[in-house]
Amino acid sequence: MTTRVSLHTLGCRLNHSESESLSHQLSQQGYQIVPENAEADLYIVNTCTVTGASDSKNRQLIRSLHRRMPQAHIVVTGCQAQMEPEAMAALPGVSLVVGNEAKHQIANWLPQLDGSQESTKVVHNKIRRLPFSLPLTLAEEAKEERLKGLTRGQLKIQDGCDFMCSFCIIPFARGRSRHREFANLCAEAEQQVASGIQEIVLTGVNLGTYDIHGRNLVDIIDFLDSLKDLQRIRISSIEPTTVDPGLLERMGDQSHKLVPFLHLPIQSGSNRILELMKRRYNSLEYACEVEEAVQKIPDLCVGADVMVGFPSEGELEFKETLNLLASLPISYLHVFPFSERVGTPATRLSAKVSPEDKRARAALLRELSQSLRHNFMQRFVGTSRRVLLEVPKPDGRLGGYTDNYLRVQLNTTRHKDLHSNRLIPVQLESIRGDVLLGTPLTSAEKAAN
Repeated sequence: MTTRVSLHTLGCRLNHSESESLSHQLSQQGYQIVPENAEADLYIVNTCTVTGASDSKNRQLIRSLHRRMPQAHIVVTGCQAQMEPEAMAALPGVSLVVGNEAKHQIANWLPQLDGSQESTKVVHNKIRRLPFSLPLTLAEEAKEERLKGLTRGQLKIQDGCDFMCSFCIIPFARGRSRHREFANLCAEAEQQVASGIQEIVLTGVNLGTYDIHGRNLVDIIDFLDSLKDLQRIRISSIEPTTVDPGLLERMGDQSHKLVPFLHLPIQSGSNRILELMKRRYNSLEYACEVEEAVQKIPDLCVGADVMVGFPSEGELEFKETLNLLASLPISYLHVFPFSERVGTPATRLSAKVSPEDKRARAALLRELSQSLRHNFMQRFVGTSRRVLLEVPKPDGRLGGYTDNYLRVQLNTTRHKDLHSNRLIPVQLESIRGDVLLGTPLTSAEKAAN
């Protein structure tokens, strides 16, 4: 009987990219991949450990899966498996724990699982600082995934980080910065495009540091641009001070496939807090980087991560952050309350911020984010833009994203020739919440515009 496998992924885009790769590998080896809510013989939980809340979610999910299917094997991998392998192994139902170094070799260990569940195997290796390659997916298998409605390909190019921010556990959970072999990532990109992918999203921990055998991030972008059937290239998130001028040039070139989108984490607008965080820029440098990008790139969407409640952040420092973000041409914010991580330097800082103050400050920044997002969307009402369609909603409506990350929902369900993973021109007509509503343009209407 074919073993049914259900993958559950928590945390960042990189984790989701790795889970997608694992899914392809296991499917090629004869395992049946089933949805998260289906019964399975084997559950794989790809964990996150960026905050204490993340650790709690991991444990809750594992216990829930065991209650649902007590006889099933549970494999735990990812960042908490790397940081706390024995604690993960002690959870009920867990048969195998695999750290990040061996994550892509999980399939090699599965045949050793038996039905007894009396002992848990732990595969925990030191993360080596070496270039890496990843297994490639058969083109036909990848094509089947596209038929399920997936529209974007996640392409992992880098892992780990050397920046050692005082609040961050990632250099310990994922190791120091290392880069994927250029030929290997190019081969995967070609396979993704052959399977029908329209947009490739580059993923990693610190993308802007990619540097291997004389190749850098711009070289990856230019290779992807040369792929005939690929329509879009997107950078998921990139650290300030690592944005190569060549990236801005290509985003500003409307004939280039690199889309006008930058997600630049700021974390704080206070220079004192940035120094305590051990970030590599000050508020003025960040502001100049954003302003320069917006001036050079038409219709650019700029997103930012911002943290509230870092130790010793007072009202003055928070207002510096709020005022800076309100003054910049930023399109949206991802707001995170500070969460103490054991093993990071930030745990040794005094003057903790109360939970009440964290919640209040986060609420103010989220309110600002809503205003920034609305203002950005409003700029495009009355214009047309190409939208990459995604899986229809339960009511049959289609929607997707523009190149500059505007979320769009179509005003109609009557276009029977429309389907997911298709790029179409859409007239953007109005705003509802955080979504633009629009109508697909016919060929004649597109020509008229």
